[in-house]
Amino acid sequence: PRFPTLPSVVGDGAASMRRAPWLLALVSPVSAFTQAPLRRFAASRAPMLHTTAVVNARAESPTPPKAKRPRAALELSPPDGWRDTWDMIVELRADRTAVVDAMGTEQAALQAPAEDRAYHALVSLMISSQTKDTVNAATMAKLRAHGLSVRSILATEDEVLHELIRAVGFHNNKVRYIKEATRIIAEEHGGRVPDTMEHLLALPGVGPKMALILLNVVYGRCEGISVDTHVHRLCNALGWAGPEGTKTPEKTRAALEAWMPREVWPEVNLVLVGLGQELQTEREKLLRKCLAASDPARALALAQRCGMDVGKEAKKAGLLDLHAKTLAAFLSAPEAGA
Repeated sequence: PRFPTLPSVVGDGAASMRRAPWLLALVSPVSAFTQAPLRRFAASRAPMLHTTAVVNARAESPTPPKAKRPRAALELSPPDGWRDTWDMIVELRADRTAVVDAMGTEQAALQAPAEDRAYHALVSLMISSQTKDTVNAATMAKLRAHGLSVRSILATEDEVLHELIRAVGFHNNKVRYIKEATRIIAEEHGGRVPDTMEHLLALPGVGPKMALILLNVVYGRCEGISVDTHVHRLCNALGWAGPEGTKTPEKTRAALEAWMPREVWPEVNLVLVGLGQELQTEREKLLRKCLAASDPARALALAQRCGMDVGKEAKKAGLLDLHAKTLAAFLSAPEAGA
């Protein structure tokens, strides 16, 4: 008779061992030490194959995503003295002479025809990231001269649009974002810039900061506080971003919205962005406003806390003699160096 081969016996498992007594006869002279492993190996094949099949089946079945835990609402108390500080900032910014006041999104919207106001504001916001306001304003002027509407931008070749906005940061990406966002506005919103956070954030290149500004400036709805790097830095310097501070603008936004009264929200971005710009590039002008404020000591303390070296700037501007008494009293106070 023809005997089965060893691999087929082993592959058939324990049942094959029972059907092939010749194999046991072959190994019978050998000690139990040799037979036991062979029996165990053959008998174990079937369960191994079954286990592998189960594992493979589990691997092929989709694993449902873990449900995200809802983020707990941040609870913060208003910082001590914040209202007095805010009122002083508003006083210092009452002249509206910062760069953002002349070249920001509000101005871009005001210079547009009524039917294109929202679209001008949107494009201005999209090209503003990583771009100075002066460059942004010059680029918007070029776009207006070319024709800035949903219809005209859809008809504009990518190469032409690239030449028009090449001065702004990341212009290659922004060409793509503007064209794709404009297409979505035309096809899905009837040519009208959407007026909800959900639909604005669905547009390529549009983030929460831009969406919040657009809703506030164009549609008169304030759904949150728009926080850029100026607002983020100043709020941390003033202790308005929680006891431990924050690392990102979005976390600063969450902190501010947790305690700041809603009636203040619409002004926060423009007021603080302008203050931040003056602290960076127009320190002498800001210092003179502090010295002329209703409470010069409080204004100077605010400027110092926000990063201005009051003594150094006063000396550079030649104001030490002109305002000797006020500056001397401020600079000699213990908190001046804090």
